Parts: sequence; structure tokens; C-alpha cells
Amino acid sequence: MKKFLTTSEAAEICGVAHTTVIRWITDGKLKAHETPGGHRRIDREELLDFLHQFKIPVPQSLADSRYRILVVDDDREVLAMLGRVFSEYGETIELHTTASGMEALVLLGQSRYDLLILDVVMPEMDGMQVCSTIKTNPDISGIRIIVITGHQLSEEQEEYLKKNAEAVMYKPLQPTLLLEKVKDLMERAR
Repeated sequence: MKKFLTTSEAAEICGVAHTTVIRWITDGKLKAHETPGGHRRIDREELLDFLHQFKIPVPQSLADSRYRILVVDDDREVLAMLGRVFSEYGETIELHTTASGMEALVLLGQSRYDLLILDVVMPEMDGMQVCSTIKTNPDISGIRIIVITGHQLSEEQEEYLKKNAEAVMYKPLQPTLLLEKVKDLMERAR
């Protein structure tokens, strides 16, 4: 989610009119800054503080400020390694894992994720099928995908993934390269 919100975005999150948000700012209750064009911007942390101060329930959309990642890989060692890699970013990254492509689709339908790290070769439903299903579903087609694989991809698979994934990374994974890519995607999401 963006770091700074417009008065209209803050109003939508809080379930009030944007003029109410402007009044909160004018009355000094909610901190905001003004852009050179004269528009107000509210730091999402300031909005969170305001809601807590006035005992207003925090909407789920604002509470979920961490970058949510779903890792799908049938290799438990890879899941454990990625769990260790991302554990030091617990304040900014919320990591979920599954070993099943089918379960991944269920999870994506139930909750919002910012990034999917997806293995290509898995039993039942492989990563290519998962990716294809995601891209044909308008509710989840916008999720960013990093594909990981320990196998050589066919030309057709490579072409498809160039169009539908942010990156393809080969196993054994290099955690620093994966982290760089994830951090880049997080920055672009702000």
C-alpha cells in the first residue's frame, strides 16, 4: 500500500466523506502535508495513529501494511530456507507458504497478496497451470509473480513467463538476489 494517501483515499478507508478528513486536518487532529500543487497528503502511519487516538476501528485495508508474500513450492527445504530469509523482515513482510498449487489458488481467493513466489514443477497442479489460472482471473490477475525452478524451461514456457512474471530464478536459489528482487518490487508498490 502507498505510504502517502490523498484525502479521498483516507476518507474511503475510514468510511467518511473527504470533507470530513479535510476538517480533521484543518482542526489539527490529523497531520498532513501539502504538495506544491496545494493538495494534502496523509502519511498512512499518521492516519493509523489518528484512528488509534480517537478509538476509531482500524479498517483491515489499513492494518495490512506489510508486504504479503505467498510462497508455493513442494520442496520443504526451499520453504524453510525462504522462511529464514524473510524472517528478519517481519515488520515489513508477512510470509505465507504452501506446498500445493491448488491450495495457493484457494489462498489467493481468500486474501490479498502482493507477491507470489511460485515453483514451476509441483505435483497435482504445476506452477505454469497456477500462473495461467491467476492471469485469467480478473480478481487476482494483478499479483506480481516470481517463478523459481530447478529445471530447464521450454522455449514456450520462457516466452509465457516473460510476459506474465516479474522474474524467473533458478535453483539453487541465491537468497541475496531474491531479496534484491523482492525489495525492488516492494519499492515499486509504494
